[in-house]
Amino acid sequence: MPEADRIGAALTAALAVSDTPPPPSTLLAIAAEAIGAARCELSLGTKSLAWGVHDPQQHDVAATLVLGTDPDIVATVVPAHAMPSPEAWQPLLLLLTPYAAEDSTWDARRRQQVATRRINDARWRASADMEHERRRLERDLHDGAQHHLVALRMAIALGDHLQHEPDAEARLAALGEQLDAAEELLIATARGVLPKLLATSGLQGALSALAGADVEVRADIPRLMPAVESALYYLALEAMSNVHKHAPGARVVVEARLDSGRALVEVRDDGPGFVVGDGVGGLAYLAHRIEAIDGTLEVRSAPGEGTRVVAAVPY
Repeated sequence: MPEADRIGAALTAALAVSDTPPPPSTLLAIAAEAIGAARCELSLGTKSLAWGVHDPQQHDVAATLVLGTDPDIVATVVPAHAMPSPEAWQPLLLLLTPYAAEDSTWDARRRQQVATRRINDARWRASADMEHERRRLERDLHDGAQHHLVALRMAIALGDHLQHEPDAEARLAALGEQLDAAEELLIATARGVLPKLLATSGLQGALSALAGADVEVRADIPRLMPAVESALYYLALEAMSNVHKHAPGARVVVEARLDSGRALVEVRDDGPGFVVGDGVGGLAYLAHRIEAIDGTLEVRSAPGEGTRVVAAVPY
């Protein structure tokens, strides 16, 4: 029998008397015996098969042959003269394809998991950096600009008696009112960057403070990472703002809870509803912010059925 056909013929005979394909190690043993090898090794990617007994007293030279590169497939045979041509190995490699593919699939899955984890880590770092920047901005607004406004108002008050123009008093009073309004706006802006209640009491405390005559809050949620609490809080604020703007007088229910490893915030109303388009309207920016921490945002509405906004974020 030609050398190139020995492995194929031996494998065909073995398969003919077996109801199920032999395991990879048995297939290699059949091939090795067919070519008269004393020892045979086959590497497929990160997996390897071996047949025969290594005898330290045996000094036969081994032959090595590269049979493939994706994955790397290398055959080693002792003695060297028993090594057949690359074509002779093809029947064995064909039968071992599922075995090698299993290794390749696992490796690809592992690489995908690593890449996904790196992307998620980058998203969390970016979100944490944003949260840190918001806190810094809050401190700057409180300790910097607000302080100067207060000092300026005091200076105007102290210099009041030095002005003798007929309309000086009216002008100073008007300027004081403008400064008061600016200070109030600045304080409100600082609170909007990161509400104090959110920082001290968490998402549950901050949401509970939103309860009112037309707003029912059902919050049962522990402290979470600042990036998660902040994103979910502002999502709830924006959703409530949309209700007040487009469905004044509607009843609003805000819920916050944990469910299957995710923190959920839901805002629903009994307003007139609308046809949901491709986007999420004023929630677009916050939707990106939710997605940045691997979360999801869902908006459900229909004419006459109210609106339901649900954000879910891993915690």
